[in-house]
Amino acid sequence: MTMGRLLGPGLLACAMACAQTFPAEFRTDDATLVTRMLYFAQQMTDKNHSLMSEFPRLIALPANRVYKQMDSAARVAALKTALPLVKQLAMSDAVRKKHDETIAQVYGAVDHGLKVPPAMPDPEKRLKAMTDQLQKNPMVASNPKFMQEFTALQQEIVVQSTQAALDPALTIFTRPLAQLKRDTEQAKAGASSNPGLAKCYEGALALAASDEQRFRLQAYRCELMNYGAEKTEAEADKLRKERAQKLYNEKCMEGVLRRTLAQLLETAATVDFNAQTTVRSGRQVFVDQALQNKDNLWKLIYRNGKEPTEVTVQFAKAWLAELTPPPPAPAPGAAKPASAVKAAPAKAAPKK
Repeated sequence: MTMGRLLGPGLLACAMACAQTFPAEFRTDDATLVTRMLYFAQQMTDKNHSLMSEFPRLIALPANRVYKQMDSAARVAALKTALPLVKQLAMSDAVRKKHDETIAQVYGAVDHGLKVPPAMPDPEKRLKAMTDQLQKNPMVASNPKFMQEFTALQQEIVVQSTQAALDPALTIFTRPLAQLKRDTEQAKAGASSNPGLAKCYEGALALAASDEQRFRLQAYRCELMNYGAEKTEAEADKLRKERAQKLYNEKCMEGVLRRTLAQLLETAATVDFNAQTTVRSGRQVFVDQALQNKDNLWKLIYRNGKEPTEVTVQFAKAWLAELTPPPPAPAPGAAKPASAVKAAPAKAAPKK
């Protein structure tokens, strides 16, 4: 599912900054803007949530109406004022702190300060593309490299699905203690047919009053056992911190913004601002049916116009560059990559 459109060109940006940009009769108080921003960010962390339905709550409709009435030059001017304010709000300590609290409670996503490998590109998206290619041209199945990648993607999806099934247990470390005790007691009662699992829950509950952190860790071990993954305390603690860190990197404000900005740039690059439209049954539609079938973000960018979108794209590129960490510098004395080593000039062949 396409991620939320934080920088939906013009409309959303101006709505975020309407308290400072628009005339008094169209302004919205700052508290409302912050509330909308936090709600929007929370929805953006859910990959299965369709955000287009959330626009009415997020966008101040008067500001939306004013923006639609602007010509291209006025939109450009408004964006140059509004976009930095959007960035300032999204990157503010208050918004990020509240967002961190939300994803910790909802997903168990916590920053433990660990360095974990960056998230790989969505294997399901790549597998679908390869499946479509295979259907169109069955002969690619005879290509060993193609099939090797195809098989590896299938295996990666299985691994990710298994890990994702265990991730809900991470909220054991962020749920209120009283709630976790009730949940653990219920889990123990439900495990009556599995003596080993029931004993695990019983042992965890015995720690609730004396050692809260060990109680949480033992309850987590029981949940892993319930899924057939038995771990020692050390292994369970290592696993939960790594998974919580990976989830945090994905769902924290910076992670959300990176995906959103990248999606905006990817979509904007495909928009044809010269596309022809016509009126059918009282509705303005694209002449080309393929364009009419484009998603709402593509159409939103088209309606925004070429020049205003160029302003938004340049701003998004600069912001994304700030959010994307540079590659680590090579260690002193480390060998240079092969691409960086200049080949010695070849000796001329001896004259005959």
